[in-house]
Amino acid sequence: MKSYKYLIIASCLGLSLYFVYSWITRVPDKIVESVSITDIYKYIQPDEYNKDLLVIFDIDNTVAKTPTELGSDQWFTAKVEQFQTQGKSLLQAIDLTLPELFHIQFHSWLIPVEKQTISVINDLQSKGVSVIALTARSLELTQRTIEQLSRLGIHFTKTDPYECPLTHGHGHGKAGLYIDGIIFSGNHNKGEMLTSWLNKISYHPKKIIFIDDKLKNLQAVETAVHKRDYPFIGIRYGYEDEAVRNFTLESVADDERAFLTEHPFENALITP
Repeated sequence: MKSYKYLIIASCLGLSLYFVYSWITRVPDKIVESVSITDIYKYIQPDEYNKDLLVIFDIDNTVAKTPTELGSDQWFTAKVEQFQTQGKSLLQAIDLTLPELFHIQFHSWLIPVEKQTISVINDLQSKGVSVIALTARSLELTQRTIEQLSRLGIHFTKTDPYECPLTHGHGHGKAGLYIDGIIFSGNHNKGEMLTSWLNKISYHPKKIIFIDDKLKNLQAVETAVHKRDYPFIGIRYGYEDEAVRNFTLESVADDERAFLTEHPFENALITP
């Protein structure tokens, strides 16, 4: 009886020490700034190059961009703001801008943000790291995005943990979607989309690294994964910051006219 009691005490002590050790050695959540895609390696330990590490890439202004700023994130934002100054509501402004954005994307290929971008993604995949993309692109651009990335030699299907027909957000606007290693969140919270995917496939990574040019997306993911105790490192990627800050619709007016002359779009409203 006494030995049984000691066994219980020893077991409880062992569990306590384990939880204390886990807490001390747990990677603290943090968001850092970077202007180089290769900085991602700073946050990966030599023994972490395996499927238990999940690395997530945003797409626009992180992995790839349009050859000119026509159809870029900053172009879209400026177009929406222009319509709002004309008295349109935010939703009306978005609805007016999206058709032209889709038209531009369907007639444009992408280029990598940095010359090392593609090699970094391929290197992580070759080392067995689970690599996916998480983008706010609309579902209308799903197949086109896959085509654009494929042309660059980027295939997120190489090491995505599972393929599953995940949708998220029914009854709250258009649902988000997971396909070919890419989560398309649309207008849904990126954190909610990611955790829906993790829950759907019962995948529990030991660490998550997410690189995105928008702080709000990193904070959304940090909040969502922290609730589920996934160690998280967010990289706020600022390589395109100067281009975003200096952008005006007037700066791409000539590009827009030339583009729409070559690819006519009857509903396009060109900036004077």
